[in-house]
Amino acid sequence: MGKNIAFISVVCIFIVSCSTEPQPINFGKDLCAHCSMTIMDKKFGAEMVNSKGKAIKFDSGECMVGYINSENKFEAAQYLIVDYKSEGELINASEAFYLHGGSVVSPMGGNLAAFKTKADAEKLNTEFGAELILWNDLKKINF
Repeated sequence: MGKNIAFISVVCIFIVSCSTEPQPINFGKDLCAHCSMTIMDKKFGAEMVNSKGKAIKFDSGECMVGYINSENKFEAAQYLIVDYKSEGELINASEAFYLHGGSVVSPMGGNLAAFKTKADAEKLNTEFGAELILWNDLKKINF
């Protein structure tokens, strides 16, 4: 019986330690994996998490895309990006709506902002005058 409890405990610890849950970005402390700058602006930022739960963080969406398009060896299970409208909140990058160009001002000059909903993106686009794009189009941009 004691061996069973020990085994179950070890399995539970292993499962928890291999979680692919995102880690919060520590704005003002975490460094970007692509440009090495300190992640500061809570309207931007991104993160990739692999199947073992290791997370790497980015100053902006354009840094994450630049990293993806470089010859990196990080195999992500999740791509996350900060929702421009909800400072610091990470959302699924592949389901987000993006405004690119216009008067969007992002930390690395890629003029990119991410939104959880299309309605949020369209509402702010009256101010930005940018192009509304989706994840597959975003990954094709050379940042």
